[in-house]
Amino acid sequence: MPVINLSLCITLWAIAIWRAPGAWQHREKRPLWGAFFVLAVEMCFANDSAARWLDRTSGINSFAALLKHTSAITAAAFVLVFLADTVASSSTTSSSKAMMCTRVAVPATAIGMIIAFFTAADRPHEAVDLLLAYPNDPWVLAYLLTWTSYFGWAMVAASRLSWRWSRHPGPVSLRRGLALICAGTGIGVLYTLHRAAMLFCGRLGIHPIPAGTDTLLNRLLALVPILLISVGSTLPTYPKARAALRHHRLLVKLHPFWDHLSETAPHIRYGHRQHRLQEFLSLRGVHDRLYRRTIEIRDAILILNGAAPVSVRLRAADYVEDAGITGPAAGIAAEACWIRAAREAHAAGPTAAGTLEAPAQSGADLDTEAAVLLALSDAYFSDLAHTFARTHLERLSTSASGATS
Repeated sequence: MPVINLSLCITLWAIAIWRAPGAWQHREKRPLWGAFFVLAVEMCFANDSAARWLDRTSGINSFAALLKHTSAITAAAFVLVFLADTVASSSTTSSSKAMMCTRVAVPATAIGMIIAFFTAADRPHEAVDLLLAYPNDPWVLAYLLTWTSYFGWAMVAASRLSWRWSRHPGPVSLRRGLALICAGTGIGVLYTLHRAAMLFCGRLGIHPIPAGTDTLLNRLLALVPILLISVGSTLPTYPKARAALRHHRLLVKLHPFWDHLSETAPHIRYGHRQHRLQEFLSLRGVHDRLYRRTIEIRDAILILNGAAPVSVRLRAADYVEDAGITGPAAGIAAEACWIRAAREAHAAGPTAAGTLEAPAQSGADLDTEAAVLLALSDAYFSDLAHTFARTHLERLSTSASGATS
């Protein structure tokens, strides 16, 4: 269990940190982020040793148990607000003020009641599980019944809202995520029923399950819903995260090509030039940055047209053909050769205005355009393009020497 608790704690903190920028910018994302943040804090004291440390530090017996239950109520309330708002925004119905008050008043009342019952209960010694330590205390019983009743109601309501949301059209990842949320809230309902049954049996003096087994089962039934709801609520963001990672990879790979071209035309750069490592470590706004990078590369190529007359382009095509390259790759290689030659000629001195030519290939959207430019970059830094550019510069130098002699 300590390993499971630690893994879940790390996962919750990772999700909370990852969702923090979005929650800061978008109000509708804050309830779900709040649920993860509250649960992440509570999971820091999920182990018995950490719970006892918190109790000793606070000077209040079983304070960790109160923190766990108030955190669960708060997180469940946040999840309900998020699901209710999402369902309302995806349908023609809107949330009424009475419903909004219920979302705040019910969990606030439940928290106030369990704090009052917790204070009234006689807790002479430290205990992680209040029911096992004080099975006959009426205030402990009222505390647990209040907490169990609200949590059970919240899980049933969350299951109903998730089911309603899943009936609306949406992507596959969203439907799978909602299925996991429904499974998590369903297990949460099962946890509530088990907890209520154990409370009822305990009052009758019946103990169908050994205390150790009951504690382990309670912990599993409490942790599994958190895990399923965490994964389910995060799963719909997977396609967007995958696209962001793909764009980030393309952005970093295009950096040398962009950097080499823009050295001859630094005015095309939007903002300050970043080192490749800095760009690799920057994960925000990758879509817009990649979009800007493709534009800047194309702008640099347009500027280099001045150093690439038709004769140079035809010579590059013949050079590629002599190298045995055919098909679509030949067009990319020829374009890379004259761009590399034009770049070196442009860097060597002033050039005249050339004829604008359409690119050999271009993409219909950002992904395909970045893929085309990446293929062009590979050809641009190849030995073939480097040799063609060197030969072109030698030819220009010979022509210049002949003209001045």
